[in-house]
Order: sequence, then structure tokens, then C-alpha cells
Amino acid sequence: MNNNDPAVVIGCGPYGLSVAAHLQARGIPTIIFGKPMEFWAKMPPKMYLKSFWSALSLYDPDGKYSLKNYSLATGITKQEPVPLQTFLGYGRWFQQHAVPDIDQTYVKMVTADGKRYHVELEDGRSMKASAIIVAAGVAALAHIPQFATHLPTEMASHSQEHSDFSAFRGKRVVVIGSGQSALESAALLHEAQAEVELIARGPVRWIQRTLYKGMGPLKRVFYPPSDVGPPGVNWLVANQMLFRRFPTETRQALDARAVRPSGARWLRPRVDGIVPITQQTTVIDAKPHGEQVQLALSDGSTREVDHIVLGTGYAANVHAFNFIDKTIRDQVQTHNGSPNLNEWFESSVPHLYFTGAMAGYNFGPLCRFVVGAKAPARQITRHIAREKAR
Repeated sequence: MNNNDPAVVIGCGPYGLSVAAHLQARGIPTIIFGKPMEFWAKMPPKMYLKSFWSALSLYDPDGKYSLKNYSLATGITKQEPVPLQTFLGYGRWFQQHAVPDIDQTYVKMVTADGKRYHVELEDGRSMKASAIIVAAGVAALAHIPQFATHLPTEMASHSQEHSDFSAFRGKRVVVIGSGQSALESAALLHEAQAEVELIARGPVRWIQRTLYKGMGPLKRVFYPPSDVGPPGVNWLVANQMLFRRFPTETRQALDARAVRPSGARWLRPRVDGIVPITQQTTVIDAKPHGEQVQLALSDGSTREVDHIVLGTGYAANVHAFNFIDKTIRDQVQTHNGSPNLNEWFESSVPHLYFTGAMAGYNFGPLCRFVVGAKAPARQITRHIAREKAR
């Protein structure tokens, strides 16, 4: 690894900021590209987060810029559920203190240059890099079901595309999905005075957290601060470095149980009994019918609506990151779209690292949440420091 070339971090969300904070604190030349907290800033402003306060800190090596310290510095009290605006304010505060120098230019293309990388930027600049850390979030990974792939955007859109549902006032809208995104989209659509129905291929589940509510200080026996998954499973997935050592079948089973679609307890009064829900039903076909879209469902019924909101989550796919040259992407060993990573979050292509949801196959469900940023920040920094010391 060339000591003179910087490490390049692509993405300025919780993962990119945490990795960059660690690299820079270690004295490793680092450049981070992107717009701070951009994905989060595009969410509906009145949204609340599913994660609890204890699981929403970003990570600097000394822990000086935790959510708790932000609350002390700003006078904001602990809130549950946590409003999106509170978390956005915290993320920007963390960036300003831990990673003040950000290049808010998008990366256009990363190509190989021998044992180095060549990075082209959208503004025409280019540079060499010793390592590439992909922390680009999930925006490019939105899962679009087959039945919707041919529909125009005015008839179907992914839930991530909406920060304001007021345009749907008086419209008939179907939301597809049963996870937090689908359920909260349905609530926000109803509150925007849309005529909304939620259709889920499985049951709609609501998180109860009975032990959390009734055990007082002893709740931490059952719920680690990471707070992902039901009691028992949550402790098994809480340590990402331990999780990666489990057999593939065990990892997949734990992942499926820890993050099965469900809604937060505080959201239930805004949906249950308020929004019509059709469960255990799939969309067989969807086609334009004049200015509306007609749905054929697995129960034999049909719907004719103005729009479909797809709360269908995200699917890991290395090839969705088209800012990485295809020659490089083709060399990345994958499993169902996810890169197969070593203990340093490094792919089969030397010095190409992946964080966030893209690391979930090896490191588990924490990678889909803010709380999962700590392990990659530490491991990637340790590995790059070791490589540069050779």
C-alpha cells in the first residue's frame, strides 16, 4: 500500500463519518466524499426512528462525540422514539467536530491503477488512492419487486423517494410491505389525508418489548445497547466480530430472525385499526389502466389506485454501485449480491472495503443500523494502518 496516497471514503452517512473519524485520528491521510447525512436528510421530516437512543451514536475513537454528549452540549433531553430531526442535528454536529473537512463532491468512477486506485470526481478532478472504503449507504440498493419494474414513476415509487406525502391528499394509494418503512409510510399517507391501504405478503407484526418495559435497570440483561433482535438473538448478533465466526447457515438464520419485518410499538396506534391492512397477500400483476394502476392480488381480488408506494426494503448488490468500474466489481467475490468480506471488512479485491448493509452477509444484521458502524470503523482503520506500516 502506497503511504503517500490517501484512503478514500465514499459516503458521509453514519458509517462513512465513523470510518473517516477513526482513520484521521490515526494520522492516516484520508479524504471523504459526499454530502453529510444526505440520505437521512431526504426522509420525511416528521419521521421517527425505529432504533432506540442507546443505538444511535456515531463513533469517534475517544467517544467524545456520542449522542449522549450531544444532548449534554445542546440541552436536548433523551427522547424515545427519537425524532429524525434530532438525529440529523446530532449527525451534523458529529461531522463538524469529528470530521470537519469533507469534500462534498460525488465520486464518478473508481478504477484500478496497478496496486492503487484512480478516482475520478464529478467536477472533473482526479486523484490516486491507496484504499477505497465504500460507505455509500442503501439508496442504490432499493428493492423493486418484479411486478413494479415496468411501471412509470408516477404510478409506483420506492418509499425512500418521499420526504413529503402531501401530494397524495385525496388520492388512492397502496403501500406494499410490512416493515417499519411501509408501516410508517402508511401512517404518514393517512395523516396527509390520502386514502391508503397496506398490503403485506406475510403477517404484520408489532414489536412488544415486554421485558424491556417491565424490568427496570435489569432490562439490559435481556436487551444489549445495540438493541437489534428479540431477547436471546439480540445478544448473539450484538458482537459483529463474533457473529462472523458462526457457520453460514447459523448466520443466515439469526439474521432472518433478528430483522424480520415489524413495526415499532409507538407506531401501532397510528396504523392498527386506522389504515386498512390486507395480510398474507401478494401482488400478482400490476398494469396501467388509464391514469391509474390496476393490481391483481393473490387472493383473487383487484385494486385500482392512483399510486403504489413500495416499502419493500433493500437488497445488497455490488453491481448497484456503478461508480466502481465493472472490471473491479466482477472481481469481488459475492454471495447473493453481498461481498464476501474478511475480518477487516475487506473484499476479495485488495484494499477495497465495504460497510453498512453491504457487510451484512458476514457481519450480521447490525450492519443495517447506525449501531453497526463501530466495528468497521475500528477494523478498517487497523488494517490500513498495518498495511501502510509494511
